[in-house]
Amino acid sequence: MVGAAMASSNGGEKASTWWLLSSYGVITLGELLLSPMGLSVVSKLSPVRITSLMMGGWFVSTSIGNKLSGVLATMWDKYDEKANFFWVNFILLMIASAVGFAILRWLNRIMKEKGV
Repeated sequence: MVGAAMASSNGGEKASTWWLLSSYGVITLGELLLSPMGLSVVSKLSPVRITSLMMGGWFVSTSIGNKLSGVLATMWDKYDEKANFFWVNFILLMIASAVGFAILRWLNRIMKEKGV
């Protein structure tokens, strides 16, 4: 989307619809790949008594992410250079990815203990 902001002269001109379609395509594909795997890991690693509660926790974390995305979207008008808005999104994504990779070794150890 940084490219779309630059191609549209910071929102002064209309950008191609393909920017929007491709970004939604990537987001949708990512969600389709991540959500079932996350639910599967939650159901395999959680104690049997609270599996349903843990799956609910997965959906709550998804809804919190969606809420934070909406909060970030309210800041759109505060950016004079619209490409910077998308850079902030990218930086936040990289921080979340780093946290995910940081706990990956711990998660793999737990999965080996559980035999998953």
